[in-house]
Amino acid sequence: MWAIVGTWAFAVHGVEAAVPWLAQGGDAMEAVIRAIEPVENDISEQSVGKGGLPNAAGEVELDAAVMEGRTLQMGAVAAMKGFAHPTRIARDVMLRTNYALLAGKGAEDFAHACGYEPEELLTEAARTRWQEAVAAGEVARVLPAPHAQQSTPEGHDTVGFCALSTNGDIAVGVSTSGLGFKLPGRVGDSPLIGSGFYADNAVGAAAATGVGEDIMKGVISFRAVEHMRRGLHPQAAAELSVREVHHTLLMRGRVPGNIAMVCLNRRGEVGAAANHGQFSFAWATQAQSVQHEKVTPVVQRPQEDSAHYDIATAGGSHASKEVT
Repeated sequence: MWAIVGTWAFAVHGVEAAVPWLAQGGDAMEAVIRAIEPVENDISEQSVGKGGLPNAAGEVELDAAVMEGRTLQMGAVAAMKGFAHPTRIARDVMLRTNYALLAGKGAEDFAHACGYEPEELLTEAARTRWQEAVAAGEVARVLPAPHAQQSTPEGHDTVGFCALSTNGDIAVGVSTSGLGFKLPGRVGDSPLIGSGFYADNAVGAAAATGVGEDIMKGVISFRAVEHMRRGLHPQAAAELSVREVHHTLLMRGRVPGNIAMVCLNRRGEVGAAANHGQFSFAWATQAQSVQHEKVTPVVQRPQEDSAHYDIATAGGSHASKEVT
């Protein structure tokens, strides 16, 4: 049995790219790389790869990570500039070093050493949007007020895929340009193991997307895998994890931001959940062709239709739907 699941509508193209590879017995790690690359290459997507929205200084910084469930090995890059395929570079970190995460110039120097060619990541469309944001005062402030009302930050939708190969191996990969107009050097949940991603052949995998500052507080991907370890279906694990993190933040007096995730178990079953109503995901299995599903929020949010959120607590709410 093989299976793959990914975040957001743009995952459809990634699933389509990975299915032939998985169907012919290809490995799970290469499957997630093949699934992510079409999104990284799509300059119309403002939250991933080339074309992603820049930071407050007008520079595109990328985060990415991969993890294989057989060995629990992982590789990640963070705040990396000038390279359009950070997920492949993250895999090289895993395969060619004894480290787990390289950041900033160190990640860029490593990419150079591996033979990757640097390129300009800031497109004219993203540059124009950044200039408009600067003029409107929308770029990140040095010390944002905890509850200041600002326009919803753009471009914080991570592409993440979990894949199961026919030999039973599981892998996960994530890639993002992060929060639009963020402070330079800001790193969200995506390249952080347990928060943005996790995989274990004995159980399954999970990948998260949304406001990283909230996602990492709940270590949500590891949480979901542990729920599956206890026997929960991926759908139930995703729903419970999102609900737990959302309500934990509320109990601490925080307005939760967007939180969403996808899960997959070792039997090839998938699930997805979110705390806001815009999330969708794509998936396919050996028994089911490519599907695209919209989820229903697992929590009710009184501000769901509000046009303004705090830049630090920006949110909405996506939820889940069983897709076995």
